[in-house]
Amino acid sequence: MDTLTLSNGKKMPCMVMSTNYMDYPLMKKVVTAGLKCGFRAFDTARDYGNEDVVGRVISECMRELHIPREEIFITTKIGNSQQALGNIEQQIEISLKNLRTEYVDLWLMHWPYPDHYVDTYKKMEKVYRTGKARAIGMANYRLRHFERLFGAGIEVTPHCVQYECHPMRTADEILSFCRSKDIAVQAYSPICRMIPEIRDNSLLKEIADKYHKTVAQVILRWHIQRGTVPVFKSVKPERLEENIDIFDFELTDDDVRAVSSLDQDYKYHLESASCPGY
Repeated sequence: MDTLTLSNGKKMPCMVMSTNYMDYPLMKKVVTAGLKCGFRAFDTARDYGNEDVVGRVISECMRELHIPREEIFITTKIGNSQQALGNIEQQIEISLKNLRTEYVDLWLMHWPYPDHYVDTYKKMEKVYRTGKARAIGMANYRLRHFERLFGAGIEVTPHCVQYECHPMRTADEILSFCRSKDIAVQAYSPICRMIPEIRDNSLLKEIADKYHKTVAQVILRWHIQRGTVPVFKSVKPERLEENIDIFDFELTDDDVRAVSSLDQDYKYHLESASCPGY
């Protein structure tokens, strides 16, 4: 698995497996299959309700497959209810206990929760300095949230941001801003759940046929070449093998531009339900 180097020197795998809402039997099968075909990065969150299951599964898989902790990259997130409580330094301890680890590789604020996100981030900075989170950042930020955060006198530039990104939502303004600040980008819903507008798109099919790849593989390769790290969910081991099989070809610049031309600022996920005032 190729890696991307964060601004603090921490290396992050360039593809991430999501574990959201999986129970133990399913997650154990999926994570085992993922590790066997080369995945080393996993995404979870407190609000997914299975952070402890992720900890159990990864711990078991590392032992069974003889994989050391330093090869695994774990991302988790702090939710709105924890931000409202304000006890951010206690919340990382809960996540560490759930995940059965002494540190997380990346700790994200799940939402720019109104009236809390600046204070939350400053407390996350303190946690980062302890080494219990090797990198910190946020998810679902827009430019105005970054502007307010940077205007509040933060001391640690975020290392990574995660947001919905795919050919129908290229989010060029946010991506450009992140590049200017050396903030890495994780892209969730990277293939937009293969909705019909993606799955049946003639342009994507044409590019896929040219490289003897699937539409999903073309889109994941598009992410890699844009420098965005796809965070995807699959419960099928054969799909994991397909998703990781994207390092034997390269899109042309014209191909990359063609895929990007599908942008409609379309969002599969409605954030306002999770973050009032978003």
